[in-house]
This record gives sequence, structure tokens and C-alpha cells, in this order.
Amino acid sequence: MSFTQNVKAQLAKIENGCNFCDIAELSAIIRLCAVYKEKGIYITTENEDVADRIQMLYEKVFCHGIDYINRNGTFRFGIDTDFFAEHIAQRLMLFGSVKDEIAPMDCCRAAYVRGAFLGGGSVSDPKVRYHMEFDAKHESYANQLEEMLLSMQIIAKTTCRKGHYIVYIKEYESIADTLGAMGAVGLSMELYNVSIEKEIRNRANRQANCEYANIERTTQTAFRQIDAIKKIEKTIGLDKLPQTLRDIAVLRCSYPDESLKELGERLSPPIGKSGVNHRLKRITEISDNL
Repeated sequence: MSFTQNVKAQLAKIENGCNFCDIAELSAIIRLCAVYKEKGIYITTENEDVADRIQMLYEKVFCHGIDYINRNGTFRFGIDTDFFAEHIAQRLMLFGSVKDEIAPMDCCRAAYVRGAFLGGGSVSDPKVRYHMEFDAKHESYANQLEEMLLSMQIIAKTTCRKGHYIVYIKEYESIADTLGAMGAVGLSMELYNVSIEKEIRNRANRQANCEYANIERTTQTAFRQIDAIKKIEKTIGLDKLPQTLRDIAVLRCSYPDESLKELGERLSPPIGKSGVNHRLKRITEISDNL
């Protein structure tokens, strides 16, 4: 089961808080799932949990049953055109503004967004990437859905893809808030946990990369210093160097992997990191002038 299917399976089991929530949720689902044909109007979905949810909400709102048929994994409800126009479209306010009329209260807005997700939503597995979207199909409805989300303090954006208007959310906090508002509280917390794990892992990787880079720089610097020392040894000889430089040159060649601090501690008397660095720089300058 995909992450989206898991979310929809959980959302399809939620009990709405009031009758207005049932209307709001069913309105959003039908807006996205209705297919208008000359012979009639169909409500279709490829998710059986959503089909069962539509059936349940329809019976509660209109007080009579409705059945669907399964055609190769597509679940389809057939609705009489006259009944749709005279009762369903008006009761569910399918062709007007939605925010205040169909969802005047916070619980109704949450139910409406839940219906929009059940009807045309998807969300990526947060372990892979952060992305949630609603296939709103038409620009006007995409704008209404974006406005509805904004009224819930959730910022979404709209784009057009292959002739369909898509309302999408990229920030993991906004996705988690949307999941929580729709009723998938457990999955919302799971997303937060995944984001924390990712941040810890990324921080550890950054630190490891930084340490590796430091080691690489230190190693390259040590090799350049040893090359300089060997050049001096072959040309004028190390005995021509002052004793302080000769001592550190011998230590650098003997302990190529040690840090400046460690080299300084081997001297007698010991000197600090800056002192070792100054002496090795002086050796490099001498080598460059040969």
C-alpha cells in the first residue's frame, strides 16, 4: 500500500463532527470525482475506501442508498441527471463559492479539505520527499481550494500540469498540518518524526564531510611541507637550517599524519600550534627560493 493509499484508508474511517461536515466533505469529493456525460453523470474513483466513503456520506446526506460498480479497479456510481441538477448540485453547492457557504466552521473546512484529498489528492512518502497535491482540474476550483487552505493557515500554490490545475504543498510542516487537520494525526506525527530523523542524518553527514575535508586539507598540506623539506635536503642539506627549523623538519618527515599541535608537543620544550605552523611556513619559503 502506498503512502497516499494509507492516508486515504485512515481518512475514510473518520467520523464527522456534524451534518454540515458530511455535506462539505461529500461536496469536495464530488467536485473532483464527477464525470459529466450525455447519458448521465458518474462519480468515479480508483480507491475502494473512497468509494465506500462516498456511499456512506451520500446515504447520510440524501437519506437513501446508492450503489457502485467495480470495472477493472474503477469504482463508478451512476446518478440520474435530473436528480443531480435538482438535488445534489444545490444541496452540495457544487457550482458556487465554497469557503463560507459550504464550510462556515473550522470542522467543516477540515472535512472539505479531507474530501478534496480523498477525491483528488496524493502525498509522497516523506522518507522520499515532501510533496502533497490536489488535482483540482479547473482553475476556478483550484483558486477556491487554495483559499480554503489559507483560511486554515496552510499556504499552498497552484500550477497547471497537462491541462489540469494542481494545488500543491511542499513544506513538510504545512503537509503535516494538513494531514493533522484532515484527521490523519498519527501520520502527521510520523512526518514530523521523519523530518527530525532527516535533519539529524543530514547534520551528521555535514559534520562527517567537514571532518573529511579538514583531514584532506591537513594531509595535502603535510605532503607539501615534506616535499619542501626533501628539496632542501637534496640541495643545501638540512644542516644549513637553523636548529629550530631542523628539529621541526625532522619531526614532520617522521610523523607525516600528525597535526601541528601533536608535532609541537613532541618538541622539547613543547611549542603551540601557531609556532609549529610558523616554522613550517618558513621552511616552505626557503624551499621556494631555492
